[in-house]
Amino acid sequence: MNGRIRIVGGGLTGIMAAFEAHRLGWRDIELHERFDALGGVARPKVVNGAEMRDGCVYFGPEGDALVERLKTQGAAFETFDNRFGSLSLDGAGKRVFTWDFGGPAVDCASLRIARPAGDSLADRIAAYPSPIAETLSEYCRWHLGADLSAVHGDAAIPLAINRVYPAGAETPALVALKASNEWADELYGVPRGLSGRTANVTASLPAGGFTALFETCRRALEALGVDIRFESLISPRQVMAEHAAGDTVVWAANPTPLFKPMGLSTPSLVKKSFFTYVFEADFDGPCPVYVQNFTAKGDCFRAYLYESGGKTLVVAECVREADLRALPGEIRGLLSGFGSLKTGALLHSGAQPRWIYHSRDAIAGLGQLRAKLTERFGASFVCGAWEPYGKSAKLAEVDAALASARAAPAAGGLALVG
Repeated sequence: MNGRIRIVGGGLTGIMAAFEAHRLGWRDIELHERFDALGGVARPKVVNGAEMRDGCVYFGPEGDALVERLKTQGAAFETFDNRFGSLSLDGAGKRVFTWDFGGPAVDCASLRIARPAGDSLADRIAAYPSPIAETLSEYCRWHLGADLSAVHGDAAIPLAINRVYPAGAETPALVALKASNEWADELYGVPRGLSGRTANVTASLPAGGFTALFETCRRALEALGVDIRFESLISPRQVMAEHAAGDTVVWAANPTPLFKPMGLSTPSLVKKSFFTYVFEADFDGPCPVYVQNFTAKGDCFRAYLYESGGKTLVVAECVREADLRALPGEIRGLLSGFGSLKTGALLHSGAQPRWIYHSRDAIAGLGQLRAKLTERFGASFVCGAWEPYGKSAKLAEVDAALASARAAPAAGGLALVG
């Protein structure tokens, strides 16, 4: 297959698809991005030389497949000690800080576990003993405000509740259970310091920040001959109408606009907006560092401390518009397990929808959409790894689909329904 490849979406998935397409032999490569720069949702706003990041975003350690791929294109990364923790409530309602564990710690001695009865988040939560299930349900209602039976169980990953530490249990018994029971290993976790795991001891960030990373990617893509088209809001109908035999499409953007042209109903989504606030900070603990809040109290569900533009900054991710009188105190409380924080001026605030918490309807709908696209277009329409949350999983899925497209015989033009 030697025709044109058109990539829709200039976020990290689209960027990596363009690099991989060139590696596999495509030379007529178009990359369409609706904004005036690459990066998508990961590209931060810059205020006085400092990046206003909307959340806790970082890469794996040295040797990570995505990091090494980007290094070959000229990107540079800085490795750091991956420090994180979580704040939970014990059985008496006291705040408990857990180091080296990003999930909830629940004061529960029971290690009972069951295979989830279905694929909903409610089913997943019900597999735990009642003290854990009640805690997780309260947290999810505070965080999402949605019917948990309508949310897919995979939403546990972006919610950071995919593994729970039963703090009242004996650690040797917990470790042994995880080693012998597939679902116990899936649903229970052990703090890094207690488990002896070293897989996530270090992580990395792009040297010079995310803006520098995406500018490096732009230059590298242009040097390879990729035709980057900024401010190009291209529709599915346009892409498909212009599709010729031998062409390939990679849809690395939001898949919602694809349903109607394919004759499918658009699935119901978990509609959730989060509010972010970036403050200047003075901190005497480690940096970067983040802490998750599982108390279901206050407004802030995660505080992330990082450095940019010669400043130490802290971003608070909030489940609703925050009370700015109370928010600095919330952030100090969350990070108090690692050090003493003083917040300075508020530099940036924003609100944006997040589509990372899939509904059951959305997961089913995306499966139908993929099947319809494959039935009609074969390997020449590459879906953009819409379901996975992790960057590595997205990379692997798109890489495999591009390899299949490269090996497939040339397909005819793409037909539309409706």
